[in-house]
Amino acid sequence: MRFVKTMLTSATMLLASVATAMAAPVALLQDPQSPVKVDVHTTETHTVWYTEPIWIAVGAIVVLLIIVLAVLAGRGRDSGSSTTVIR
Repeated sequence: MRFVKTMLTSATMLLASVATAMAAPVALLQDPQSPVKVDVHTTETHTVWYTEPIWIAVGAIVVLLIIVLAVLAGRGRDSGSSTTVIR
């Protein structure tokens, strides 16, 4: 297992050094005199109402309130009056 690990580590390091050596001539071929023009244009987008964080929070609070009301309604019933005790 140690041999395989050593071989994989060596192969990775060799691959990294070859990639670095290949990148150096490419950098020399680029013309340093010509400026690189980068034009970034983003369009303004609007999100739909149900993906806004405030509406997600409002929805979560409403769901939580419904769950709490359901639990309280279930606990509020008096189950003792409907039981029959036979002696």
